[in-house]
Amino acid sequence: MDSMQFETKDKNGNKIIYEVFATYHDDDSNKDFIIYTDRSLDENNKLKVYYSLYKKIDNNIKLIEITDVNDKKIGLQLIKELVNDLDSN
Repeated sequence: MDSMQFETKDKNGNKIIYEVFATYHDDDSNKDFIIYTDRSLDENNKLKVYYSLYKKIDNNIKLIEITDVNDKKIGLQLIKELVNDLDSN
């Protein structure tokens, strides 16, 4: 599988490239979720993984901040499932 990437700029204008692990469309809420990383490590030397809502506009990904508690639960569940899938392979 080819990796999907997208880039953004941080508040200082530096380019950040993210690699997408997975996307998911939730039929109940009709929302699209994305799980991604910038390949940086946290203080425990673990890969930082992020999740967000997103919209694809003209082949560009627009991240949307998650504010709804249910959406946060869905995002966390997706990350858990991804980690479990990686651990079983």
